[in-house]
Amino acid sequence: MERSIIRRHFESIGARVQFRTLERVRTRRWVREPEPLRIDIVRDDEGAIFDIARSRHTGPELDVLQTRPKERHLLLYSRAGERFLCGHDERDWFVAAVEKRVSTVRDAKRALMPEAVWEKARRLPPSATGNRRNSVFIRQGEWFFVPVSRTFPEELILRNEPLQRTPDSKPHVCEQLYRENGELVYVIGRRAYTEEEYREHKLADDKFGKWGVFTRLRNPDIYARGYVRHADHSTVHLKGWHRVYINAEVSILQTQSVGFLD
Repeated sequence: MERSIIRRHFESIGARVQFRTLERVRTRRWVREPEPLRIDIVRDDEGAIFDIARSRHTGPELDVLQTRPKERHLLLYSRAGERFLCGHDERDWFVAAVEKRVSTVRDAKRALMPEAVWEKARRLPPSATGNRRNSVFIRQGEWFFVPVSRTFPEELILRNEPLQRTPDSKPHVCEQLYRENGELVYVIGRRAYTEEEYREHKLADDKFGKWGVFTRLRNPDIYARGYVRHADHSTVHLKGWHRVYINAEVSILQTQSVGFLD
């Protein structure tokens, strides 16, 4: 019954959904319990489909808190207290984990807005804050661009530089980009280490990072100008410098690399 109700809600926004059971992984020495709940977008011969996978033993029950068919969005709730905004943005479907205790699609969108952006946009009409372009910001996917009065040294401006939440995400490519501040980290696999942590591991094991290590800035201040392109979104043109913010999504596959790496 639960699955058929949830399926009808997804169908009302024009989406398909499938349900799977995550099983225990057994070896001769140990048994690994799967994560309770995993929601993702996968593809088959007919296109994108929401994939909801739960553990047979610990997977929480699910409810739909609100559906907005015209907006092609719904808010999914797990009895473990998690909330997921599922919907369509420009050219593709998405799912975003929402940290705050919201009960409507509009509040979920608000919760995903960076606080610094919300402080500027809170006086706008509610309908305007949900637009991809208004008098305060331009949005492309999970990235918000807010105009600023800044200038930067030409020799330090990067060209055709990618913006990525994680190494696995599709990059948003900025025609011109400038970074400042942030914390230097060493990335090995899917984990980021501070300089102190990296030195400690290297002293303990000289083979640490032997198979690949690269440096990134964690939570830098980023500014962009010109065209920003992405495969799943319409190209935006930033006339003048804009401060770049990432949305407040709680990554469903969040690793120990806290914050976004750039």
